[in-house]
Amino acid sequence: MIKLKDILFKSKSPLRECIITHTVMDDKVLLAKNRDRAYNPTISIVRELIDGVEVVYILDKDTDWSEGMNSYGIGILNSALMVTADENEKKIIKKKGGKPGPDGGKIRAALAKPKLSQAIRSITNYKGGGEYSLMGHTFICSPKDSLSIEVTSKHIPVINRLDKKLNHARTNHGYDYPDSGYTTGKNKISSETRWRIAQKILDTAKTPSDILDGLSTYFSTNMRNNPYRDKDKVVNPSEKDVLSTSTQILMNLNDLIFNVRIDKDKCEFTGINDTTPSDYTPKIKINVGYVKNKQSARK
Repeated sequence: MIKLKDILFKSKSPLRECIITHTVMDDKVLLAKNRDRAYNPTISIVRELIDGVEVVYILDKDTDWSEGMNSYGIGILNSALMVTADENEKKIIKKKGGKPGPDGGKIRAALAKPKLSQAIRSITNYKGGGEYSLMGHTFICSPKDSLSIEVTSKHIPVINRLDKKLNHARTNHGYDYPDSGYTTGKNKISSETRWRIAQKILDTAKTPSDILDGLSTYFSTNMRNNPYRDKDKVVNPSEKDVLSTSTQILMNLNDLIFNVRIDKDKCEFTGINDTTPSDYTPKIKINVGYVKNKQSARK
């Protein structure tokens, strides 16, 4: 059992954005994510062929954000470092003349590549508009190799190979660049708190479901310090700006399984949009369910 006192920092300042994790369990490479938003997104799951490669991804219809995997076992997850700009994206595209940013297209273009090396080059040298690289923390992995990329508009990409004997998590502070993301004070402490909780969850998980169950547990009465958040459960009025977790993703890159859990109170799910030909046999299995383990951890 994870003990809150072993991992929690006290903080009253806001923490924004998501958690991404990487682990290997029974020789299977697993990528997982909690996605936090300031709004209730409308999402679908898309299966399509891009340049002949089967790709499955979650699609935020408000911002065009995408994350997912392809039939070669390449998976991509991202967590922001430029968090304020990211959370303003929906407001920006709602304005007259506004349009979604290029990040969803960057990820889909990379997922269309059959080789991990090609996907990495695509995601760090995108030619479709906006900054060339996908900003923030990115896990880009295959059954054979796993890498992390850290980059902001002020930093060139740093690419590191992840040790598969260890568990890995990223939140919203810099790892290779200490001056990126949350850097000082209570914001940095809060980001580190969620990172520590995520690492403990990975270290104690025995099954893939344990990862998502752990990431959907409330460890603190201060909702900002939780891996899973719900702004409607905030007690202190000064903390009402907290974000809510809308979806969870878990990808098994070896067995080609794409799992999504929906928080039905924080997200509108419009279903699976399969655009592949009627005679096409899918390689990636899609599982969709609802978040069910939102409970308090034993102190």
